[in-house]
Amino acid sequence: MSAATEGSATVDVNASATDVFAYLTDLDRLPGLSPENVRCEFLEGSTEVAVGATFRGHNKARDYEWHADCVVTEFEPAKAFAYSVPPKFEHATVWRYDITPTGDATCTVTESFEAPLLELPEIYPGKIEGRRDNLEQACQTTMNNLRIAFE
Repeated sequence: MSAATEGSATVDVNASATDVFAYLTDLDRLPGLSPENVRCEFLEGSTEVAVGATFRGHNKARDYEWHADCVVTEFEPAKAFAYSVPPKFEHATVWRYDITPTGDATCTVTESFEAPLLELPEIYPGKIEGRRDNLEQACQTTMNNLRIAFE
């Protein structure tokens, strides 16, 4: 990956790693943190977040609305949660949350993405001028909203 396809944001949260992980893996609450994701729904018989579970994210940026199917690729309670968008696509974006405890009721959380398709101008997201920076700003907004959710 390169700087043109990766981004992240980190925040300190006044909550346990367990509580933060539970929040981030609750598909009813997760969209409330994001500036683009408006709702999520499980797909193909999935009923809970676990490795292999599939879900659809419904998103909106300005006047543009879209949905994206996702598959959970990592689920390590109180430590890490990741998913690939779309599943089984060779240039899929991986969204990841890493949680590091800093005390009994505090932790540091990083949201990151690896989006190889941003270097492929023939594929739609790669055509959007400034999309990588928009995604990184969205990470910052999401992490700030997470911090606020636990204040």
